[in-house]
Amino acid sequence: MTTKKKTTNNTVYTQEVRERCVSRDTLPAKIGALFLSLIVFANASYSIAQSTTVRFIDANGKTVAEVQAQSQNKQVYLPVNAVKQVIDPATTHQYNHPRQRLTLKTKDRQIRLQIGRPTVSIEPGAETVTLSTPPILIAQQPMLPIDFFTQLLPILNDVEVIYNSSLNRLQIRPKGTLTAVETNGSQDLVIIVDPGHGGPDDRGCAGSTGILEKDIVLTLAKQLQWTSEKHGIQLHLTRQTDTKKTHFQRIQVAKQNRGQLFLSLHCNTSFSPYQKGIRIYVNNPKGQLRFPSTTKPALTGQRLKILAQADYLKQSKDFADALQTELNFLTETPIQIIDLPLLPLSDAYMPAVVLELGYLSNVEDLEKLSNAEYIVNIAQAITRAFQRYISSIASTQL
Repeated sequence: MTTKKKTTNNTVYTQEVRERCVSRDTLPAKIGALFLSLIVFANASYSIAQSTTVRFIDANGKTVAEVQAQSQNKQVYLPVNAVKQVIDPATTHQYNHPRQRLTLKTKDRQIRLQIGRPTVSIEPGAETVTLSTPPILIAQQPMLPIDFFTQLLPILNDVEVIYNSSLNRLQIRPKGTLTAVETNGSQDLVIIVDPGHGGPDDRGCAGSTGILEKDIVLTLAKQLQWTSEKHGIQLHLTRQTDTKKTHFQRIQVAKQNRGQLFLSLHCNTSFSPYQKGIRIYVNNPKGQLRFPSTTKPALTGQRLKILAQADYLKQSKDFADALQTELNFLTETPIQIIDLPLLPLSDAYMPAVVLELGYLSNVEDLEKLSNAEYIVNIAQAITRAFQRYISSIASTQL
């Protein structure tokens, strides 16, 4: 009797242990299944359209329109009514739901699109445009990709368009704004670009990742030379390789090539990790005269050189303004122009500006300046600043 009871108790105990073991074994599987469900849900949520805003600005950076949009699968889509805000207030549209065909009537033209297909047809003229992203339906409403505006705005409104995908900012410029006007040889303006620092003993500042100022500015200078020369702008670099150049040698390059504009490229650093952003510096020698002195200084050769550079202060500020306008397109933080007496520019007998590209001590700036695509964007913006400056010179000579 006792033996049977003991056996029965052991059987019950063994069953309880087995049930506990099974529960422990299935727990990781349950957690894994839950984790997998969360991933699937996150992926599904990612494909759901999220609200965003696209800002349309003019050539001077002023807002023309701000349009509510939808972002889905890393693509930006705008409602059809955005065409009224941006292209033509008189625009009308018809959408055939069964066939998923959209027809826009604007600027005495008919634009036909098919949901899910990239081809756009424009009548009259039987012109076709192929978008990289087709129009889609979001909440059963036809939505136009941002490509529709970047590719069709130049056709319909005879303008030039630049799109900043990181800031969802689209700039509309009058035709010819991005092309320097050739008048009295102004197209042949010789520009000197000075990548700061260089060589093993002059690395400039450094980022936490080990990236060096001397390498960033040289990379940008070479990209800038390539981009500018495609637009017929003469560009000479004070150094082509990682070599040390004295201030005198840099100015000599400018003089030997008969430079007419001097741009010095640098990066910044700060004890504060929060300091960030692009800075533009103009050499204002009068800054040295703000402090009273009991003795009248002699006009030494260096003083004469500094004052001579002041003859180009207005032109330097004009170019700084052009840089500010173009580079503001790439950043959310407005760029400052600061005038100080700057020794590196004191011997440059021409309009001259120092461009500080960002702070390598700041995480955001460091990430941008380490990105090859951002460097290309900076080079394109500076090239547009050259074109803007050359055009302004040409307009004064008319």
